[in-house]
Amino acid sequence: MKRCFAILLFVLSLPVLRAQVVSDVSFTLRNDSLAIRYTLDRRADICVRVSVGGGRYTEPLKGLRGAVGKGVEPGTGLTIEAIRLSEIRGVDSADLSFLVEVDDGALLVYVDTLAFRMLPVEGGSFVMGCTHPHGERHTYADELPTHKVTVNTFYMGQHEVTQGLWKAVMGENPSKWAEGDSLPVEQVSWNAAQIFVARLSQMTGYRFRLPTEAEWEYAARGGVRSHNTPYPGVRSQVWETCWYGGNSNGHSHPVGRLLPNELGLYDMGGNVMEWCSDWMEAYSASPQNCPQGPRTGENRILRGGCFNSPTWGCSVFERSWYLPEYGYSYFGCRLVLDSIEHEED
Repeated sequence: MKRCFAILLFVLSLPVLRAQVVSDVSFTLRNDSLAIRYTLDRRADICVRVSVGGGRYTEPLKGLRGAVGKGVEPGTGLTIEAIRLSEIRGVDSADLSFLVEVDDGALLVYVDTLAFRMLPVEGGSFVMGCTHPHGERHTYADELPTHKVTVNTFYMGQHEVTQGLWKAVMGENPSKWAEGDSLPVEQVSWNAAQIFVARLSQMTGYRFRLPTEAEWEYAARGGVRSHNTPYPGVRSQVWETCWYGGNSNGHSHPVGRLLPNELGLYDMGGNVMEWCSDWMEAYSASPQNCPQGPRTGENRILRGGCFNSPTWGCSVFERSWYLPEYGYSYFGCRLVLDSIEHEED
């Protein structure tokens, strides 16, 4: 395998980084009138979902007014109101719970009562490969030549596949660091990931798959919102977005604890390497449209670096690869959907 490093560094002070937060949610229901109050720490698009009797949360509610929708300004005691919502008509308030969240266009997918989020990635074109040769300490031949690539719109998992989701689908947990359901699943081979994807698709009715290498890099760079930084995210400081050799203490961490990138995707660098669908091959300088990789090969692509990687191992253009039948404690995966259309049984 290419470039799996172990670095022992002691970090004296790592800042606590938080993503956008909705908090202090409460609601009152009188007759047919609903009022929801909450606190928002920064400007955002806001939506509301409801759960009845502890069941699944619905798609975002319509017919709301107040501090909901596009461009809600931050504040405390923000209010959302509605009258005669069909989703809660005749339901006792004790059986209701409301989820007020940032509206990122996510698809909420359930496996039993466990939910995970798929975020939209608008298609577009980008320059793939090492686009920071003078700003990086290391540049490798397999990251060159840079070339123009176009990808279609798709949906990508907001987080790496967690141990909780893997267990819900597969009935077992292969991970070395099995200390919580919110940790990324690891010790996963490419072959095992294919079985997981097939079973998850059958259980949910959606056609899940692994990302192509081009889709992965495009999403890691931030897609159409990219700031062209060498690491995933608006800022270029690796420790703000990645669990790597300098801050991880030599093990994986729960997903979503650091800052997301421009698309709201977490842990696109570091934590665990993520399998892609492609066989490994050298880059070509020719422009490509939705490349799928070669039809055959020996090794499958891994992207994103891991908790033992050096800084440059977490860059958006770093490439690694390994045999598809093997999994290690720093090999994980992330899901992709071409469409959110739900297949009928």
